[in-house]
Amino acid sequence: MTIKLMKDVRPDYMAFCFDIGKPTLRLEIDPNYKANRDETPPDLKVQIPYIRKISEALGIPCFGQEGYEADDLIGTFTRFGREQGVEVVIVSGDKDFAQLIAPHVTLYDTMKEVRYDATLAFEKWGVEPRKMIDYLSIVGDTSDNVPGVAGIGTKGAQKLLADFDSLEDIYANL
Repeated sequence: MTIKLMKDVRPDYMAFCFDIGKPTLRLEIDPNYKANRDETPPDLKVQIPYIRKISEALGIPCFGQEGYEADDLIGTFTRFGREQGVEVVIVSGDKDFAQLIAPHVTLYDTMKEVRYDATLAFEKWGVEPRKMIDYLSIVGDTSDNVPGVAGIGTKGAQKLLADFDSLEDIYANL
């Protein structure tokens, strides 16, 4: 996949971000965070050190930071890239990254061969990328064991966020 990305996307810069397996700050906030998630499959776990070695041999730096998830690092690199005027492509199928989509930032799902910009993200999730955090707060996220608002599903969340600018705006207008 890495070689394919290098050929197809042809990035000027590339980095891999990894969870390092230590507790993160999110667990301090909510001990139930990701409580329902299965352990990393053993077959995948043993591949990680080799993936890192191969990546570094290709000149691709790998990052991981104690207390933080790879997602946090990706968000930090995305912000830095935007500040530097770099075209940022986040390679992931994780919908959580849709919140980072902005001018010069896209989300590339290699499994589906789709590169989401703001328009495609809206078509997929029914909300603007800047409202994705509010959307996930309303509908919840079962993969992270984050509960949503009881009785409100995707359609209800989409309607609320079409009618109001943010979660705070919804609360202000109860």
